Amino acid sequence: MRMILICEIPGLWQNLARKIYARHKKMYASENLPIDVAHHSCGSTRYVTRADLVRSAGMLGAAYTFTDSAPAGEQVLHGQFDTLRLRPGLILHTACVRDLRTMETSNHLNPGVKIVLLVDGATDLSFGHHRFQLGPAGPDPALRGTGALVNLAEEDMFARRWQAGRSERKVSLTLTPAWLEEGGFANHADHRAMASFCAEHLARQPWTVSGRARALARQILEPGSFAPGLERLRLESRCIELAAEALAVIGTPAAPTSLRELERRRLRRLDELLHADGADALSMADLAREVGTNPVTLQALARRAWGCTVFERLRALRLDRAQELLLGGASVADAAAVAGYSAATNFATAYRRRFGCTPRQVRAR
Repeated sequence: MRMILICEIPGLWQNLARKIYARHKKMYASENLPIDVAHHSCGSTRYVTRADLVRSAGMLGAAYTFTDSAPAGEQVLHGQFDTLRLRPGLILHTACVRDLRTMETSNHLNPGVKIVLLVDGATDLSFGHHRFQLGPAGPDPALRGTGALVNLAEEDMFARRWQAGRSERKVSLTLTPAWLEEGGFANHADHRAMASFCAEHLARQPWTVSGRARALARQILEPGSFAPGLERLRLESRCIELAAEALAVIGTPAAPTSLRELERRRLRRLDELLHADGADALSMADLAREVGTNPVTLQALARRAWGCTVFERLRALRLDRAQELLLGGASVADAAAVAGYSAATNFATAYRRRFGCTPRQVRAR
């Protein structure tokens, strides 16, 4: 009934949006913070320069540096890359990007709890001396379904290792000590564990990302359709729920995620088979026989390592190949065929779900 009321009285929707937007604008104007969230997500793409990176990092810390020297206007990322302060103490960073350079960057981060969730692709980053290589290219494939949860009780170094051609889609949250205190975390189910975590510099908690957390991250990366003020509220609600998912694991024993050497070898062989031509013709029984196990064990291994089924992984790889073709100038029809889709609409839906934009948007740019 509430939705019907708003639809029947559009003026109410617009007035509400204007009031919320004005309140946010007033709150953030004094801090020179961005107020337009319409372009925060994967709805449009752009080239990100070195100067853009430095400006974005200023909201999280200081002293952003590059391991090499080049003009400030050099383009280093392609995609969607934004940092947004939803309210004082709650900062959202989204990235749906492809690296254009191989290099390393670093900056000093302000204190706070850092939550990173990789949706697709791979990333290689460090908080202090803790390194997180998330994605199938990391040394431990089990990290495919794992997020980073780290506390900075004091300023420390953040580093990112870049690789030309590598893509990533990720959501990062920063929760400052003041935000955690105002959020009433004294009522946390295990407050002592929470207090201990927030007091220890570089404390980290293993976090196996749940299906709900991954769905929330995808919603955060989706283009918004609301007016600016309401869109900010939508983002804030998703971020708070995602933070709750991550913080809930503090104080709980970590489930074993490491793989045995035999499992690593099987996973490497499986990945080779899925990357090879003709992978579409192989059944689960064929794949299991090739890696020396049975279909049930192989499926369980894939879920542990990649957070998805074997054929979900195969579909993702085919979409990655289709993206490379589109970026190289191929037609949407050719890319769809490589991805294994005969219907353009099905291909567009799958492509948008994985990369946050449509194939035609990629071609148009």
